[in-house]
Amino acid sequence: MTRARVDYSDRRDVRAAGFDPDQPIAGHYRFRMRSGAAFCGVRIWHGAPLDPVTGEELDRSPRWQALVNDEPVDLERVWPRCAADPIDIDEYRHLCTVQDWAREHAPSSPLANPHRKADPLTSPILF
Repeated sequence: MTRARVDYSDRRDVRAAGFDPDQPIAGHYRFRMRSGAAFCGVRIWHGAPLDPVTGEELDRSPRWQALVNDEPVDLERVWPRCAADPIDIDEYRHLCTVQDWAREHAPSSPLANPHRKADPLTSPILF
């Protein structure tokens, strides 16, 4: 099953931001994978694809790519919605470290799974 390409060009909030939603901008962004979930770090860049097993660059044509907390994700899943919240590389590293810590020490926490919605009665405070 393949996902249909999402067309964001008719959205008012994207056009008001002053950029072309069809042309990604390389950088780091903060993003929630779903409503009520913990923030994730997103890295977008144009370059050679990475090997999914080793993480090394492959000898292939450059293309636009995205990582969410250092894990590959389809670019259409995050761009252009993440463009509203750019961050620096230190904040990106912090968000990745928080998820790594949560996976080891609190695996049932929404911080460990960016696709899980946080329950305010049982979840820790999301930062």
